[in-house]
Amino acid sequence: MKAQLIFGLVMAILIPGAYGETMGVAVDGTCEAGSCPATGIPFNSTDTLPFDFTFALPDGDTYLIYGSFTGTNDGDGGGSNTYGFEVVYEGNPGGGPSAADTITVQRDAAFQASLDSIDFFTSFIGAFSPGIGASSSASTCFDGSFGCLGPAVSPGSFDEDSSPFSIANTAGVFDDNKTFVSNFGAGSPVGSYIVWGQTDALPAPSAPEPASFAMLALGIGGIVIGRRARSRVSR
Repeated sequence: MKAQLIFGLVMAILIPGAYGETMGVAVDGTCEAGSCPATGIPFNSTDTLPFDFTFALPDGDTYLIYGSFTGTNDGDGGGSNTYGFEVVYEGNPGGGPSAADTITVQRDAAFQASLDSIDFFTSFIGAFSPGIGASSSASTCFDGSFGCLGPAVSPGSFDEDSSPFSIANTAGVFDDNKTFVSNFGAGSPVGSYIVWGQTDALPAPSAPEPASFAMLALGIGGIVIGRRARSRVSR
């Protein structure tokens, strides 16, 4: 499966336009990149959605959110979804530390499917930056109520898989939406971050080409979660 997944990502690099055509990323209910709602990854294909944007909260605190989502569908709706991104506190008009802020990132994804149902599991991987506010935490849920994990609390890292759960085919697709909730404790200094999909900080964004983001995905911890068995699929 790992070889197939790497092959799929390489093909995504080589095929023009194979970037985020089927997936989307939303923050606090606002679509920021890609397609929201998702349109469905076709059979035997891979899609990668790179993103890099800032998000301002009503209290004036601003966050940088960057990274990528990658989904690989096989011939019946099984496959895997991986993630690697970072939420970074960039400051406020007063130049001070953060308030108590919550940033909810949602991955909108779907897989074209021929099966009636399939068992999934989901991963919960990430870390807090040193010095982040003491009350910072992170949690995740799949499709709102499945495979919920956390909250993990700062400092340190987290790495956990959910128990398997079943998802039904809806109008020819498996919906694959996942929320990532980053809670920054009050007093988090500028540069504080919560990273998702691996436990080391991501390299700072430098306006890479889409292919660079696809290559980045090859190094993300979530990529190795993969498919454990035909009846249990990582999302």
